[in-house]
Amino acid sequence: MTTTTVSAEKFKAEAERRLIDSFELMSMLGLRSREAVWKRVKRGALPEPVIQKVNVALWDRDAIPTEGS
Repeated sequence: MTTTTVSAEKFKAEAERRLIDSFELMSMLGLRSREAVWKRVKRGALPEPVIQKVNVALWDRDAIPTEGS
């Protein structure tokens, strides 16, 4: 297994670009509620969040299926 090393600045920039919360995901998909996001996760239309804590869930923007893909 190989290890990739990135600078702290590059890591921060990539995390800011890729990690999105349920509100941003809801807006990106044109949904009207956060509950709609969780319903899609439950039925498998969206991936599980990569980070989930009490009252916070973050998804990887690059893992979200879009209309064109």
